[in-house]
Amino acid sequence: MSHLSYAHHVSATSRARSAAIRAGALAAAGTLAIVVLPALVGWLAAPEGTLGWFSAVQVGAAIWFVGHGQSIGGGGVSISLTPLVLFLLFGYVAVRWCRRLIAIERAVASRSEWNRVAQRGIVPGFLVGYVGAGAVFSLLTLGAPVAPGVAAVPGTAVVPLAALGYLLLRPADADAPGFVRAWFLRGPSWLPFAWRVGWRGAGMLLLVGLGVVVLRLLVSAPEVLRIQGDYGLNLAAGVVVVLAQAMLLGNATTWALAFLAGPGFSIATDSMISPASAEPGLMPMVPILGALPSQADYPAALFAVVLLPVACGIAIGRWLDREVEFFGNVRARLIATSAAAVIAVTVIGLLTWLANGSVGVERLAAVGPAVAPMVGALLVEVLVGALAWAGWSLWRDRAASPEESAAGVPEPDDSAQPGPGGSAQGPEQARPDASPQGEPEPVDEQARGVSP
Repeated sequence: MSHLSYAHHVSATSRARSAAIRAGALAAAGTLAIVVLPALVGWLAAPEGTLGWFSAVQVGAAIWFVGHGQSIGGGGVSISLTPLVLFLLFGYVAVRWCRRLIAIERAVASRSEWNRVAQRGIVPGFLVGYVGAGAVFSLLTLGAPVAPGVAAVPGTAVVPLAALGYLLLRPADADAPGFVRAWFLRGPSWLPFAWRVGWRGAGMLLLVGLGVVVLRLLVSAPEVLRIQGDYGLNLAAGVVVVLAQAMLLGNATTWALAFLAGPGFSIATDSMISPASAEPGLMPMVPILGALPSQADYPAALFAVVLLPVACGIAIGRWLDREVEFFGNVRARLIATSAAAVIAVTVIGLLTWLANGSVGVERLAAVGPAVAPMVGALLVEVLVGALAWAGWSLWRDRAASPEESAAGVPEPDDSAQPGPGGSAQGPEQARPDASPQGEPEPVDEQARGVSP
């Protein structure tokens, strides 16, 4: 590489890094406004309060760290429960800034430069800008009743990392950086499609859990409204309280999924709500918790709710079956289907782990489901559904083969030819050629054996 060419590469990367630092800082400022503005509205709506406006800003800054999955504490009180809706809202703001940054830099960078610009400019720059702004925001909490610890500042990188991953980890996208496509091309050829289907399956599971939460809120609306009315708040303060509870709908979604999976969840000490029984215990006066069922023993037939995750697994298997044509390679079909199911459940498990935590008082020291039993049960149920669809598809293909032979249509070759490494690789595992610049080409759906 000539000195002129090297200088051009360095200039493009440095320019992208500087722009990424600015974008990351602005994205962090946008997420801070989401919590500080309602905190100021709540302060204005409580004229009888004795705290100043800067105390409201400090509370908003502390909540900002909680929304990033970090814990805050002070005076013997610790809060580590992450409002999932707030976390996703922060992620949405970061994605908007990051998408604009990527679009601008991709337009000015050549194809050969894009991999370097993304890997050494956009990714580190956006992280540095966002986390650096978080370090500044932590200064706002000095002297506050509750404040984040030192480790909370680098922990805020989870939001920009999620935004970057959402936009860049797309191996089938022609604009994906070369290092991303190279990661996926090291694996089997069905991996990009299983990755995409797995994330779609995680979204479907979340929608199912959210549907259960909404249904329960509608059924328990009188009790929820009664608790809300007992607060005696004015309109502005009431809106702030409702918005704060809306941030917990994502957490309630993971609780619902734990219920559907079978292990159930707990809110307070010695409480458990599962398909076997409901033992809510002594609940705090939070309106949304009025939707929890009263103490009761349920019939064994209620365990039929586990069929909902099984149905989600069937949908995952069907989606993957429509994405990839395996040409009779049974082993590849079963492994790819299992991988898509594992990806979906892993995403749910990570969100559940992030959503769990304490809410200060001793009785609420562990709010949420036990992650390991929930993920284990959910994985078994989703795998059963996904593999059931794969098995039915295999039976359907085998049953159709004699009919095609009788009609004079040649049967597909079910044998998988060993690849260069000695492993069995069918036609669906072909690799696209490398580009002249040494970067892997985008995933070619026809070469991957995708059905039309």
